Order: sequence, then C-alpha cells, then structure tokens
Amino acid sequence: MDYSIRVWPDKILKEKMQEVDFFNTEKLKDYVDIMFDKMYQLEGVGLAANQIGIPYQIIVIDTSQTKNEEYQEEESVKLALVNPKIVLKEGERQSTEGCLSFPGVQITIPRAERVVVEAKDISGESITLDATGFLSVVLQHEIDHINGIPFINYLSPTKKRLVLEKYFKKQKTAQKK
Repeated sequence: MDYSIRVWPDKILKEKMQEVDFFNTEKLKDYVDIMFDKMYQLEGVGLAANQIGIPYQIIVIDTSQTKNEEYQEEESVKLALVNPKIVLKEGERQSTEGCLSFPGVQITIPRAERVVVEAKDISGESITLDATGFLSVVLQHEIDHINGIPFINYLSPTKKRLVLEKYFKKQKTAQKK
C-alpha cells in the first residue's frame, strides 16, 4: 500500500474514519509503526491515519518534535490513540498551526485551552487524557482529521477562500517545477 501523505483536497481528508475493532493485532501495531515512521520522516508532531490513506480512527503524537519555542518547556508526550474522542473542552486560545496535508500553510485559529480525551491503546485498554497547552492543540488537530474536519474550517469563509487560493497557487507552481 502507498502510505504517502495525502494533501488537500484529497477525498479521504474530508471523511469521518471508521472505528477500529481489531485491537491487539499485528495489523493495528503495523499501522501505528508506519504512522510514527511517516510522522518522523515528515518532521511532524502528530499524524492522523487518514493523512496517509489508512481509513481508521488512529492518531500518533510526539510533542518532543515541536520546533515552536513557546512549547519547548512542556513535558514531551509520545502516544498512539485509537478511536479518540474529545469529551470535554474548556477555555479558548489562539493557536498558530501548520499541517502536513496543507504544505506551506500556517494559520491562526481558535482552539480549546484544555481538553479531556477518551481513547483506547493498541491493546484495547481505555485511556483518559486531560491535556492543556501544546498537547491539547495537537490532540484537537489530529482528532479533527479523523473526523474529516480540516483546520481551515475554523477560518471565516472569506479568510478560508483566500488561504485556499494561495495554497492552490503554490501547489500549481510546485507541480510545474
């Protein structure tokens, strides 16, 4: 299978992914390993399965990969979450984010300051995370991905149109090279 990064407007980025029901299997372990490898290769801090064509609700995160100095002091977290759901959002902050599926795009959008996430690990054990700061932002971004919600959806219609026009123009220029 081709696990290359899917870029906007790939159809899989707009769809809600299937829940995983095959815990404690080689298939799930392989998906998670492939996802971590691809995330590190692309120098990302998080990756959702659909970003590399895997149609399941799986995300991987390693916050030690951030280059953002604002978050360098936070404790690093590395995890793989299966079927994650945000069960509580609290507060609001502005977050400047990039996305592997939108190369070259950096936008500032509203995110919750704190989230509580319920998920499973690869063996099917329940996990509850109470996250603030950078981890909270990364969780929201990746969970949105597996629900078919790109980060540009948080922009006003006018700003979204302008960002996409610039993005598609850059994509065309890159293809000509």
